[in-house]
Amino acid sequence: MCRQSIAKVPQSPVDHTDTTPRISHTVHTTLSHRPIQLFSYGVPRLPPSPPSEPRLMRRTMIFLNPLLIHNEKRRAQVEQIAEILSANGGDIHLQETLSAHSAGQQAADAVAAGFDSFLVCGGDGTVFQVMQGLAGSDATLGVLPFGTGNVIAQNLHMPRNPLAAAKLLLNAQPRAVSLGQVTLNPTGHTQMRSWYFFIAAGMGVHAALMNLAPTGQGKRRGGRLAYFIGGFRLLIEHPIQPFQLELTHTDGTITTETACEAIATHVTEINRWRPGGDPFAPWLRVAWVPLTGRLGLSHASFHALATGKTSTTAGWGNLPFPQYVTVTSMICRPLPSTEYRKPLLVEADGEVLGASYTSIGISDKKLKLLWPNNQKD
Repeated sequence: MCRQSIAKVPQSPVDHTDTTPRISHTVHTTLSHRPIQLFSYGVPRLPPSPPSEPRLMRRTMIFLNPLLIHNEKRRAQVEQIAEILSANGGDIHLQETLSAHSAGQQAADAVAAGFDSFLVCGGDGTVFQVMQGLAGSDATLGVLPFGTGNVIAQNLHMPRNPLAAAKLLLNAQPRAVSLGQVTLNPTGHTQMRSWYFFIAAGMGVHAALMNLAPTGQGKRRGGRLAYFIGGFRLLIEHPIQPFQLELTHTDGTITTETACEAIATHVTEINRWRPGGDPFAPWLRVAWVPLTGRLGLSHASFHALATGKTSTTAGWGNLPFPQYVTVTSMICRPLPSTEYRKPLLVEADGEVLGASYTSIGISDKKLKLLWPNNQKD
């Protein structure tokens, strides 16, 4: 059993000759009626001999989404994961994300403090936030699936069991993946801001679906069923609104369309959907739906998820199919002289960031993602 110590980011590098366990205070959360104890694990280490090749996860920060470790089972899994990694000879620290908007800065501070590896116990939204502080750095990022969708873990072909996933990461190798970049005016702000994303970003009704559970409570209680129910309700209640879609193709040509849904995907799989993205490519795979009504959007969504059929020609009853195009960037903006009943929401990796306008492309920064060696081709 490892000794317990504080889950703070050290301000100076670890002294490799120090074999004294670090003793400190308990970290508490305010999410339950009794304190939840989280610890930073560390094992005594001797001065290292020069390795034949750099060893991964020498100093690892595990970020925890406090909303997703709310019960005894999950708390026990977190502690078991820490012990698995610590037994492998690493210096392991556990840290709660203080808020969705602070996780990126927490990660950047930990990089500055000398941490070389980061693991996220959470969902895709937590990974998205932590990623903001790691993009372009030499640090590696690993994913432990504690969320609802776990799309990143799906694309890494990792098991849904967090303990099994942690064991796979022991022998994982970092691979530099490209990142998407979304730029817009955040709600309540006047200046443009950019975020990195790994899964997808876009505008339309799907963004409104992501906005159903902004605090994570709905995800925790309802899981995937909450999304299916929410999606059905949105198709009935939410207005299908047009916007201008400007696409810059890989050959440099620019086309403009009128759409009611547009998603720039960066990964191969999103649950049952296979949009055909590539996380190593310098392009995005855009799926979009021409302006239509509720039945038309339902028709296009069904074929995207169930049949994979795509066509620029409308089907029976003039109902559209989803259309796909490979681009280097896309811009979504309101149509001139159009009154909107609801904001045109913009999301990235399931996080609603703003409304009305967005520019989406590929970033010049990479992310070192821990990629299991036994993944499927």
